[in-house]
Formats: sequence, C-alpha cells, structure tokens
Amino acid sequence: MAISEQNDLPERFGPMTVKELRQSLRRTSFVYPFICIHIFATIAIYAEFQLNIGAGSGIPAVLAWDPDKVGPFWWVAMTICGLLMPLAGFFLMPQEIEEGNHELLLLTELNRWQVVLGKFLMLWGLSALTFTSLLPYVIIRYFIGGIEWGSELAAAGSVLAAAAVIAAGSIAASGFSSLAAKLGVFVLFMFSALGGGGAGLIGGSMSLGMSATNKWAFLGNLYYHVSVLIVVLCYCVLGLLVARSRLRLALMNFELKPSSVLLIITGLSPFIVGMVAAFTCGFGSIAGVLLLTYLAWNSDRTPKAPNWMPPPPPNIPPPLTSYPPAPDPQVGTAP
Repeated sequence: MAISEQNDLPERFGPMTVKELRQSLRRTSFVYPFICIHIFATIAIYAEFQLNIGAGSGIPAVLAWDPDKVGPFWWVAMTICGLLMPLAGFFLMPQEIEEGNHELLLLTELNRWQVVLGKFLMLWGLSALTFTSLLPYVIIRYFIGGIEWGSELAAAGSVLAAAAVIAAGSIAASGFSSLAAKLGVFVLFMFSALGGGGAGLIGGSMSLGMSATNKWAFLGNLYYHVSVLIVVLCYCVLGLLVARSRLRLALMNFELKPSSVLLIITGLSPFIVGMVAAFTCGFGSIAGVLLLTYLAWNSDRTPKAPNWMPPPPPNIPPPLTSYPPAPDPQVGTAP
C-alpha cells in the first residue's frame, strides 16, 4: 500500500466511525453495561479475596478458556465486554437499510466496506473502552492477590477476541429484516466460528502441546497465537462481508445473490476447514480458514471491465445544426 493510501485511511474510515461513536455513546446499550460492569467487578474482587474464591491459576493461552482456571473477575469481564456489549450490533444495520440511509452514504465517497467497517470499529471499540476501564481492578488484584501477568494477558486477549467475533456476527445478522432471520444468521455464524475456528486452531494447539515440555515452547506458543490472530481476523471479515452484501443496491442478471452465497460458505466453513485439517494432519488447518476467507471475499465482487477497455461513449444527443424559421406574425392577419 502506498504512503498516500495509508494517510487516507483515517479520512476514509474516520467519518463513519466518529458518526457511530457519537450516536452510540448516548445510548443506554453503552451506559448501563458500563455502570454495571464496575459494580459486578467490585463484587467479583470481594468474592475472590474475602470469600476465598479462587482467582484462578490463569489461562495458558488466548481463547483457551478453562472454567476451572478463571476467577469471577474474568467471568464478569467476558460476560459484559465479550458477550453482551457486542450484541448491540443487532441494532446497527436496520437504521441504515430500513430508513434508506445507506443509499445516501453510498452516494458519498464511502463504499459498502467502509460503512460496515466503521460500525464494527465503533462497536468493538466500545467493548475495548469498557474493558480498559477495568485496568485499575487488575492492578489491585496484582498487588493483593499476587496474580501472574501472563495469565492476565491471556484472559484479556480472550475477552477482546470474543468481543470482535461476536460483534462481527451481530452486525452480519442485523442486516436481515425479520427477527427469525436475524437469530438464524447469528446462530449460523456462531456455529461456523466455533466449529471452523476450532478446527483452524488444531495445528496451533498441537504445536503448543508438543512444545510445552521442550526447548521449542516459545515457537509453539508463537504459532498458536498467530493462528488465533488469523482465525479472529478471518471470521471478523466473514461477518462483515455478510453485512456488506446486504447493502448491495443492484444485481446483474447473471449474478447469484451474494448474501445467500456467503451464508452457504459460512455454514460449510467447519467442513471446509476440517477437510483441510484432515489432509494436512492438523498442522495446516489454518490454511483452511484462509481459503474460506478467500472464497467469501470473491463471492461479492461486482464484475468490472478491465482497465485497458475504453469506456463507452456518453449517450448525449448531438447539437442541432440548423433551426426551423420562425413563423411570420403578419401571415394570416386582416389588412
């Protein structure tokens, strides 16, 4: 990407994100969870240290959410920041589609991808902002309970990763009209994320387990977390592609409906990734997630003429070269 294109990214995505942030910071879907999470976090801290409820020995890696090793504090953070707040995405797309705002937005310099990405950055940013407000509790737990920073970082990564995937799924579901369709698409997306994402982490989990007792532990841990990052990014892109397909204004006669194709790819993702994992003995399972994202990305592309083909001439009528003579006002009048 050229330097000029990199400098234009904040200007392209900034207006949409700022617009959504201004609207969402006033909504009760942000204010009430923000207040409740601090109340529940205080109760969780008390439960961990006063009632002798184990704060947990930590999570060995991101997304390795073991209930026996997670304390009440992280359950509060995951429930509110990772699950409840991203579900506000169910209310984002209807205000654009049902009111026709997306047609006005697409008349500007924004395209469909920038519209849905701005909504995602806003929604995930609110969850991350609320989660950041919990850092004082983490510091208190460190000085009082002697927690391990590695485990805390893994738990924090799990919360932010779950928030990103659920936010993408809720935005994808919000593009459909009926409540049944919204719930069906969201359940399908979560099934795909759990099944396909879990299959995509088979290789990283195997390398993490095999290298845990030898000198290659660092490389195994690195490969696992790179796989986690790829899985989270790919499923976020998949969810946003479904949402973007709902903003399509017109279809060619020979085109399939992009949203239907994307939902089929989403439903088949566990089988696609699982097949790749079977052929590669598990270690190349992450390639199946990349293949899935490539198929989804190319399923909603409007056919365009190649650059070497000249544009058609404008359909403008030629100017008139001669004008008929004006009628004589004296003709037909009485003397």
